[in-house]
Order: sequence, then C-alpha cells, then structure tokens
Amino acid sequence: MKKKIISIFLTGVLAVSSAVMFSGCGNSDYPVEVANFEIKEQPTKIVVLDPNAADIISYIGYDVNMIGRSDDVNQEWLSIVPSFGSASEPDIDAIIEGNTDVVFATDTMNIDSKELIEKKGIRVITLSEAITQTQLQTNYITLGKILGGTEAGTLKAQNAYDELLSEMEKMKTEAENARKSDIPYEVCYLYTEGGQLKMMTSNTYCDMLLGYTGSVNVAVNVTNNSVEFNTLKVANPDYIFYDSEETLKFINADDTLKSLDAVKKKKTFMITKEEMNRQGNTALETLEKMIGFMYPSLAKQGTSTEDTVSKPETTEAKSVAEDYKIDLKDLKLDYEQDNDNVRAMQQRLFDLGYIDDNENVTGYYGDVTKAAVKAFQKNSDIEETGTADNKTLVALFMEDAVSNKTDDGKKSEEKSDSESNSDEKSETSKSE
Repeated sequence: MKKKIISIFLTGVLAVSSAVMFSGCGNSDYPVEVANFEIKEQPTKIVVLDPNAADIISYIGYDVNMIGRSDDVNQEWLSIVPSFGSASEPDIDAIIEGNTDVVFATDTMNIDSKELIEKKGIRVITLSEAITQTQLQTNYITLGKILGGTEAGTLKAQNAYDELLSEMEKMKTEAENARKSDIPYEVCYLYTEGGQLKMMTSNTYCDMLLGYTGSVNVAVNVTNNSVEFNTLKVANPDYIFYDSEETLKFINADDTLKSLDAVKKKKTFMITKEEMNRQGNTALETLEKMIGFMYPSLAKQGTSTEDTVSKPETTEAKSVAEDYKIDLKDLKLDYEQDNDNVRAMQQRLFDLGYIDDNENVTGYYGDVTKAAVKAFQKNSDIEETGTADNKTLVALFMEDAVSNKTDDGKKSEEKSDSESNSDEKSETSKSE
C-alpha cells in the first residue's frame, strides 16, 4: 500500500520574508514566506487538485493561472482547464512538462507522487480545511498572498472574501423578507458516516451556510456530530437537508425520523457534503439552492439542477384532478361561491384531513372551507389567503399533496379558528 503525504497545512501566521527588500526582485511583493516555506516568485502556472482550493482561487480571480486540474475539480466554469488525473494519483508527467510553479493538492495525494514533483522544484501545498469563519478568511488571505503577493494579493483576497459574505448577507435578507413569520425556520443537515447518521453541528462552516438561509441550526448542543433521535424529534426541524440517497433511506427507515414534520411534509432536500464544504462560487450556488427550495418565490428563473450532484432521483408527481372530475385550467375558487368545482375541492380537502366532517362537502365556499384552504396553504408554503387560486388548486390536487392526517390516518389535533368556534358560519348555513 502506498503512503499518503504528510500535508503542509497552512496556518494563519503569514509573514513576509525580509528578503522582500533585496534588489533584483521582479515583484516587490515577493518572496513571500507562508508558514514554513517560501514562495520566491509570483506563480504564473498552477495546477489545482483540491476542489475547494479551486473554488476559492477562482473566486479571488487567480483561476486564469490554472494550467491543470484534477478530475475532482468538477466546477462547471473550470471544465475548460485540462484534467491532470485524480487528486490522489495526478498525472506527474503533465505537471512537470507544464513547467508548473505550484500544485495545490489534497491530503489524499500519494507521497511518492509528491516527492517526484518536488524533486523538480515544484512546490506542493495542501490547504487546511476551514471549519470556522475565521479559518475561511485565513484561507482566502493565504491563497491571495501566495498567488498575488503580500500587498496586492492580500488586498485582492480580502476584497473577494468581503464580497462573498456580502452576497450571502443579501441572500439571507431576501430569505428573511420572504418568510411569513418573524420566527426563523429551524433546520438541520444530516449525513451518514460509517453506517451511522450524523448531524452538522453549530459553530462550523456548514452551520454558517445554514444561518445564511435565514434559519437556525437545531444542532446547538450536539457533540461529535452524533444524532439522538428523540432529541431530534423534540427539535422537529422545519426543513432537513441531507447529503445522499443513502441518508434519505436511513431517514425513511426509522419510525422516529419519519414522524418529523419536515419528512411528512416533504421539506427535505439533498445537498452533498462536497457542496456544503466548498467556499467560493459553489457556496453561493449551494445557498441559492437551499433558499430556492425553502422559498420557491426566490428560486432563480432558469436555474436548473440538471446534471448536478445535488439533484435527488425523484419521480414526477401526478395530478389527481381527473379523479375528482374537476378541470383546473385557469380555475380560481373564492368565498361564497356555490358550484360543483367547490364541492370537488371540498372533497379533496376532506380526503386530506383539512375538513373534519363530510357534511361540509356541500359545494358552498363558506368559513369552514376558507379555513381548510388556509390550513392547506400554510402546510404547503403558499401564501395563506383562504382563496383557492390556481396555484393552490394545482398543489391541492397533486398526488403528493401535503396531508393534514397523522400516521394513523386521523386528522391532526390542530384545528383552525373557524372549525373550533361554534359561533362561526357553517357550510350548511349558506344563503339562497
């Protein structure tokens, strides 16, 4: 078995070599001393094997210096850069023949490959994973300093980092404005590791991303990323993000997890750990996906998850409108209408548990029906107007429409005001 490299992890202690003042230097920003090594001249040809380093490098603007990448660097905008093999087994000949200055590797790179590359005078650098926001800023500054020099590179990297956070703040504000309540949603990110279900904890980069959706991570007091199912049941997050189909199967196989509101209401969405760990353009794309899922009105027009690793395999839900003998095309139903379409809608609401008594399936759109429509809209993240606009009707008659029944088939204990108030006008009290 081949050995793995002992990575040169970059730290926040960045110092400029005193040799910067020596005569004969083409760029006064060099040489640059980073951690325990020195970069004598500005790198103009770099090979990036680490996908997260590639994300940051391209966001700062130094991707123009990339002459090669690993297959693991799969960002679409970097696809034009030639592939130099995998991150663990790169094409050494291509790296050497390309007169490469610096290789940004992962800690999976084979030590023999590293030694062969460094014998040719090519620096191999492994960037440490940023767990916190402070470490993220350090990585930006470190890469900027290596690729652009002490002053110019640092300034360029700091500006890019500030821009990244500014874009995230804008997206967070949009999400908070789209939320109907002042109370933030509670969310979590689940993944499987070693056959066990894990949860991303607070005070991590993943937690930071979840926070920028305008939500609160429920994993506040979780240790070692372990998941206590009963604790998660008490927290009962509004949305669950997960890393893979394996994790989704894990969730659906457990009775406690299946009982969570997010699972029952289909408020679960797959975002791979790879996407959650990247810290440049991909971070903004990931945040955009999560916010777009939580707030459909904010989903970017023309944005598609086709051919991305985050798209779960799903079957398209079908409409059951034909079973109820109702034509939904351009249909809108409103308070005090009295017709067969209202009756069909009431029957569907009754079947899903939003109308408690079948005697209220009368064809008349009264208070009980209005309350039932509002309850369905609330559960379906549709504006709660009580009016059955076309968007509401289409969602209501989908095969996978959100039910208001518990797992045992009974109606939820939570009732709307008009159902619980006997003084409210009933469906049978319609005027002629």
